[in-house]
Amino acid sequence: MNMKMKKAKASNPFYMIFHPFDASYDIRFKNEGVFGISFVILFIWFLASIMERQNTGFIFNHNKLSDLNVFVVFAKVVFPFAMWTCGNWVVSILKNGTGRFRDIWILSAYCSVPHIIAKITGIFLSNFLVLNEPFADYVKLFGLLWSLIILFIGTMIIHEYGFTETIAACIFSVGIMAVILFISVLVGNLYTEFINFIKTIFSEILFRL
Repeated sequence: MNMKMKKAKASNPFYMIFHPFDASYDIRFKNEGVFGISFVILFIWFLASIMERQNTGFIFNHNKLSDLNVFVVFAKVVFPFAMWTCGNWVVSILKNGTGRFRDIWILSAYCSVPHIIAKITGIFLSNFLVLNEPFADYVKLFGLLWSLIILFIGTMIIHEYGFTETIAACIFSVGIMAVILFISVLVGNLYTEFINFIKTIFSEILFRL
């Protein structure tokens, strides 16, 4: 009975919020994190980001609501998350970390829960506050910091690093994210240039026929 209760706690992303050490250990060494739940969390994060853009109180909302592009919002959520996971996984390989890609993915998703909760709470509060009461922003900042703190703890546990090693691993992970972003932008620009080149050649051929 106790074993079942403990497993339920370890697989519950809300358990990570207040017990990051125990939850991270269980995810890495007891395989009690659930991949499916991580995708549900990312989907909720995506929906919360859309809500934040569209439903934030009009006093605080500077977005043009008619310009919503769900693909851009989706990319802003998933792409940084995937870059962090890949970057941290590469660092774990280079610096002898014990965390697997699966562990990093699930841990990162579970750790984002405070950020998502704070984001949704901030949306709600922004519709009742006035401009000189930026309490909603403080709530969202608190949620983000909470997520980053438990992510730092989780990274330390799953890779079996010390405090300074974890700081170095996080810095290197961010550096790899920057490299991935640069390469992605470069490839995107090259692809665009190539498509434009093909269109130009095709137009010239049609013009001379």
